[in-house]
Amino acid sequence: MSRWLARAVVAGAALAGLAAPVAARDDKKDDKDKLPEVVSPEKVKPGQTALLKAANGMYYFLRVPKGYDAKAGARLIVFLHGSNMNGLQYVRSFEAKHWASDDILCCPNGETDTKGQPSTDPYGQNNFTFESAPFVAEITEDVKKAFKTTACYVGGHSQGGFLTYSVILLNPDLFQGAMPMAGDCWSQNEPNLWEDKPDIAKVQHEIAIAVLHGKNDPVVQFAQGEHAYDVFRAAGWQKLRFFTPERAAHMFMVYPVDEVLDWLDAMNGRNAKKTAELCEKWAKDGEWGWCLAAAKASAAVPQKFVKLAEDAAAKAAPGVAEAMKGKPMDWVPKWLEFWRIHGGTEAAKPLVDAYLAKRAEQRAQGRDLFFRNQSLYREKKAAEADALLPQILEEAPYSYEGYYAWKWLSQKAEKEKR
Repeated sequence: MSRWLARAVVAGAALAGLAAPVAARDDKKDDKDKLPEVVSPEKVKPGQTALLKAANGMYYFLRVPKGYDAKAGARLIVFLHGSNMNGLQYVRSFEAKHWASDDILCCPNGETDTKGQPSTDPYGQNNFTFESAPFVAEITEDVKKAFKTTACYVGGHSQGGFLTYSVILLNPDLFQGAMPMAGDCWSQNEPNLWEDKPDIAKVQHEIAIAVLHGKNDPVVQFAQGEHAYDVFRAAGWQKLRFFTPERAAHMFMVYPVDEVLDWLDAMNGRNAKKTAELCEKWAKDGEWGWCLAAAKASAAVPQKFVKLAEDAAAKAAPGVAEAMKGKPMDWVPKWLEFWRIHGGTEAAKPLVDAYLAKRAEQRAQGRDLFFRNQSLYREKKAAEADALLPQILEEAPYSYEGYYAWKWLSQKAEKEKR
């Protein structure tokens, strides 16, 4: 089975309820555990958490912070649960960890139960489906109409992590940030599908994406988190970060959510003082893309980081340009990192423009060869399929599919060394 097809199968398994997360939970259903039910989000009062049912039939839990000020507004976080769970369990997890205490927190329930039937128990075990993204978007719109929101981030864990990628790519105008955890961007919904729709792709690229995955995850392979991160690098994302906690396993409450929110805020011009401190650290680490994005997002962030980022890009560009004269197996990984770190600078613009022009020229060839590669895998002709990978890298190294060819050939070479 090809890696592309394998990801679709695993994503389907997660959405079918096979990737149960670990989070703070209480399965008791006593009346004292039930929340007030309200008919619309504007009926939820500050300091209250309530259960609602959207017009589309999806249940969701909405928590409005006690100190909510209608004039000042608040950040909205939409968070999607793991399989066989419900939104309230994640509300309680946020509260137990004191995460996002001043934010509006919206946690939808998957629309089906464990048997794939329409869910009727909002406090029971629920699952999302491949069709859940529009429902989540409608709920988000309802909440944003009811409350003044200063920013809107969406995230999810395990099954909810898979869904998060779908939600942001299909509804990019609703969100400024995303934090998918222990999930993957399934093949039917990768960012390259919008290459021919530049207006939509431009809005998508404004979303800051923090990918999170524990290196020792026993449920969803760490390689899937790596894949999700890489497909966005291959699509030219600069506001992109990969959080890889060493011992998180598949446990939601071990993830560094506070750190993630600080990074998303920095990418969106929020909390300038904290962001300036972070930029000092990022500059030492060579993360010029984050520094540049933060400085562009807020004039209150020292603008010295713009110059520093430009200087770093100007220094790195000649080496990358020279490397790209050589073998694609060598320059493709170098380009992906250069694009992520320096792609937003003026100094890198000539290289980026030239690369994108080449990508447009090679797009059709890359897609055709990759389609043939996947067809051969489906026909169980693995040797013939593998033989096409060097051809993709030779004839269409600038294409999105060129990234896959390089990745799979690299993995094959690593296996042969063992």
